[in-house]
Amino acid sequence: MAEMFEKNYEGKLLSDRSPFAMNEAFRALRTNMFYTSKGDACPVYGITSSFANSGKSLIISNLAISFAQLNKKVLLIDCDLRNSVIHKAFGMERGFGISELLAGSDNAVDRCLRRTSYENLQIITAGGTPPNPTELLASERMGKFIEFLKNHFDVIFIDLPPIGLVTDATVLSDVVTGYVFVVRSGMDDDRSLRHSVALMEQTDANIIGFILNDVNPKTGGKYGKYGGKYGKYGKYGKYAKYGKYGKYGRYDGRYGRYNTEY
Repeated sequence: MAEMFEKNYEGKLLSDRSPFAMNEAFRALRTNMFYTSKGDACPVYGITSSFANSGKSLIISNLAISFAQLNKKVLLIDCDLRNSVIHKAFGMERGFGISELLAGSDNAVDRCLRRTSYENLQIITAGGTPPNPTELLASERMGKFIEFLKNHFDVIFIDLPPIGLVTDATVLSDVVTGYVFVVRSGMDDDRSLRHSVALMEQTDANIIGFILNDVNPKTGGKYGKYGGKYGKYGKYGKYAKYGKYGKYGRYDGRYGRYNTEY
């Protein structure tokens, strides 16, 4: 496991050694997310994408770290039960996780919570791969679990499967304050994104913005308008030399392509 962590994730989680532009990108995303909390004492953010290999899991890991740097008590939950990677990013074993808790094999919530090397940040791994992930996430037990956790944390992040592959992301729309969509430059197209957004809107999911990932700084993104209320990625304008940060904006892949396994 340690070898895997060093090979795939070394230098890709935020730290005091990260490039300045990388830290600034996530600070910009963090700042814009503050305006979407609806005044919730503990907002719950879900992250998804149209397809696999978007880089969403590493992006949400770094967003969680960025919020923790503000001395917020942050929880990151891996609910991509079919293809979990959060434990790899933090150099952990999968161990006992959310799937075991939801399946009722153990009621000890404390057993799920895993401390990280980042102060104020804890994670809950996916645990074992269950035969019925959608049913577990849609269960009444999951809703009660999230409500319980909101009393103990300042912000919760949930890594969800791609909406273009399975419906797991939509079943949590009642408990998620806002969804963030990750779009990988050069991989997602306008048609697939429109379809994914339409699927989420059918469940009244609150999509608060998009992150354009892995942008080639020489060619930029070529997505134009995605229609409807989402408009162009540049809603928040330009952030100095880092270009546009999507409806939150762009997460420039210049400082490392974080999506080789996603």
